Amino acid sequence: MRPVSPRFLLAFAALALPLAGCGGGGDANNDDFLQYTSLTPEEPTAGDWRTWLVLDVGTIRPAAPASPLDASVAAELDTLRARALARGMTETNNIDFWNGGTCRRWNEYLRGRVAARSVNPPLASRAYAIVSMAMYDAMVSAFDTKYAYLRARPSAFPNPPATYGVEHDSPSYVSERAAMSAAAREVMNVLFPLDIAATDALHQSAVNADLDACVHFPSDVTAGEAIGHSVALAALARLSSDGGAPAVQAPLTAAYMSTGLVGRWIPTPPAFAGTPLLPGWGTVDTWVLPSADFVRPSAPPAYNSAEWVFQRDEVLDVALTLNAERTNIALFWADGAGTYTPPGHWNQIATDLGVTYALNECRFARMLAALGAAQQDAFIACWECKYFYDIERPVTTIRRDVGGQGAFLPIIATPPFPTYPSGHSSTSGAASQVLGYFFPDDAIELALMANEAKDSRLYGGIHFRFDNDNGLSLGRAIGTFVLDRIATDGSN
Repeated sequence: MRPVSPRFLLAFAALALPLAGCGGGGDANNDDFLQYTSLTPEEPTAGDWRTWLVLDVGTIRPAAPASPLDASVAAELDTLRARALARGMTETNNIDFWNGGTCRRWNEYLRGRVAARSVNPPLASRAYAIVSMAMYDAMVSAFDTKYAYLRARPSAFPNPPATYGVEHDSPSYVSERAAMSAAAREVMNVLFPLDIAATDALHQSAVNADLDACVHFPSDVTAGEAIGHSVALAALARLSSDGGAPAVQAPLTAAYMSTGLVGRWIPTPPAFAGTPLLPGWGTVDTWVLPSADFVRPSAPPAYNSAEWVFQRDEVLDVALTLNAERTNIALFWADGAGTYTPPGHWNQIATDLGVTYALNECRFARMLAALGAAQQDAFIACWECKYFYDIERPVTTIRRDVGGQGAFLPIIATPPFPTYPSGHSSTSGAASQVLGYFFPDDAIELALMANEAKDSRLYGGIHFRFDNDNGLSLGRAIGTFVLDRIATDGSN
């Protein structure tokens, strides 16, 4: 049995006597509370969980819903009865889709936008984090409101509309799906302005799912959307001030100057892109790290030292002796342009696990928000380190320093930024550490996946082993920071 919050117990105790003997719709004065006789209501403490964006969810709590005897409630019930009568296969399919999980569906959609718009990995990590945190904070605020007002579902009223699908054991006011969807929609419309029509359509389908299922009053949905809007404002304020906006990053990119020293980064084949990717990303605000350089690893082996030469030759030897298994691993984890990107790959792993373990909406939202914080901080810390050391890529040293290899090319195109440490390894270390906490039965497998992702960059010929090993350690350290933060978030 889940622990029940003191706030809920007090409210229930105060109402226990009036509720006694009620049944079959009962006394209209008590319709607000009829369904809250369950000893295991869904996540009654979720409204007290620590948020990422909103300082105090009480400040965005909507006004109380109408009294059960108010004429507006009768009108809303009439509206729902009409929707129930008009419900067909299109509506039930949509309800079934959204009953697969609100966070899951918006995350799937977000991954699709990242792939379609070829968003680079650091920017993608920022998008995954802010959308996930907006949905999580909207959920917390929705549950704060639910247990503040304890409104019954439409099904608890006399002559109720016929429901379809799942009806959760939690108060009706407000709709958490509406709150999370409104927050996700507003943030994504800023991040992906070319996709506003599609994003708005997805949002409308989420709203329709609640109303066509007749599990929420229209006013539950409207109030939920108001919460989502307030959370979105906090999320967009963060985006406008975190240092990740193009207008802030552009001059930092323009200011980057190649040293021209042997062993330092220079443009790489086959594209020889002269402008490296986001050299200022290490200045973006972090979520859990005190600063971007807080977990910066020590310097890599010195250029042309014995260790450097050994690891350079290892990259070449691996490239020249690739077998099918290693090739498949390199390609599976490549996550280049036009894909979900590395952080998106781990978001897919996370959502698949969330579905497998049937996480409820509150737990799903918490998991994705924690994952988002870990992966964005991993990219910020990794990029800070990349441009602090400014180390050249394996393809550069192999072409220049190894006889007969002047035309060497790895099987994966080398991305345009310094090598140390590996971004894939960093984000994989962070993600696996966080997801291992949420899914302890899979923790070993997740760690092995991170290790495979790390090695995939060596197999792909684009990273030294020291890039990968130190990147993985950096990511795991960041994952631990996130776990320390959520250990006291009140979620039990």
